[in-house]
Amino acid sequence: MYDCNIDNIRKIKQLPVLNGVSQKIIRIISDDQIELGDVVDIISKSPAITARILRCANSAYFGQRAQISSVREAIIRVLGLKLTCSLSLAMALTGSFNTRQCSTFNPEQYWTTSITAAITAQELSSYIKHSDKLEPATAYTAGLLHTIGIMALTHIFPTEMATIFANNVESIQQQTQEKLGIDQHQTSTILANSWNLPESIVASMNYSNIDSSSDENSTLAAIVCLSSQIANSFYLHKNCDMQQLKFDKQTINAKHVDKVIAEITTQLEGLQEIAQLIIGVQD
Repeated sequence: MYDCNIDNIRKIKQLPVLNGVSQKIIRIISDDQIELGDVVDIISKSPAITARILRCANSAYFGQRAQISSVREAIIRVLGLKLTCSLSLAMALTGSFNTRQCSTFNPEQYWTTSITAAITAQELSSYIKHSDKLEPATAYTAGLLHTIGIMALTHIFPTEMATIFANNVESIQQQTQEKLGIDQHQTSTILANSWNLPESIVASMNYSNIDSSSDENSTLAAIVCLSSQIANSFYLHKNCDMQQLKFDKQTINAKHVDKVIAEITTQLEGLQEIAQLIIGVQD
């Protein structure tokens, strides 16, 4: 392990500030009183994000028959406010980190697993056993951004991360700890704090250090952890074996997990399409 753990953390904290669109989207994600007009105004200022949002709304995944031609229409008829904000933030973040210097980073894999984790978390949130139900949109956002630290580490340490990705993508956490002294979950937490994301989302970033309980933040973390396992299994193995999943059955019933897995299985092609739209493959 490097003897520069503190230096590496400092480098993460000194990342350039997010661009204006990203900052504005983060502010409205954190606002419980979010209004349609504000979202439309922010997104419309970015032609690239506007184009991708419209492509998402018109994609086969959402099954919208009539053509969607404006951001306002996409929000009202297809995506909703929270989902639009989450997707827009993901699209904006792709321009905030330079991952092209890392030869083995696969942006399509990254965003496909992130989108799959987001949808999975959203679906699982309706099945939790505790009395305090999670807001599906919050679960979606937490799932979408839970490993944003990978992009930050790839931006800062492209050479080291290239070696890590080439070795084994299933052991990123262990390898980043050994090589950099910090892993993707800790990095995600640092970023989420610096971006002033809602407390529940910040807590869910570092889910490996949170014990199961009925606390809302811990419940969200448990859902994100499970969603991440499912998303990675689908991408790496094209299926998901319930027996290989680790989750707290006091938080969610196994039969509900199995039901969500079955639902996600039918959506994989569409989720990959959305990932491509996020990174601009089809621009």
